[in-house]
Amino acid sequence: MDEWLVKAVMAMYEGAQTVVRTTEGDSKAFSVKVGLHQGSVLSLLLFVIVMELLYADDLILMAKSQESLREKIVQWNSGLEAKDLKMNTGKMKVMFDCSMKDRVEERGKWPCGVCK
Repeated sequence: MDEWLVKAVMAMYEGAQTVVRTTEGDSKAFSVKVGLHQGSVLSLLLFVIVMELLYADDLILMAKSQESLREKIVQWNSGLEAKDLKMNTGKMKVMFDCSMKDRVEERGKWPCGVCK
């Protein structure tokens, strides 16, 4: 997401205040620290963006060696965990190109879809 867009949305919410309407009148204004502006056209879009970020399910990491790939996985996992996100390593698939087939030990039930 472009930084200017993030800054624009943050500026909209900076110093946001609201009141509670009752039959006795409005409450004193108070700061809003979480949530979206009620009734804002932007609220639905922001909700969809956040849900897409929280539930991203495709990640591709490319490396020239198994060790390099392991390092990238560890780095990504640490970065995701710092943002309270998780990588599902149970669903992870690894594909090697044909030039590596002699350097990779056999893993899994099925052979490589590229080099058989």
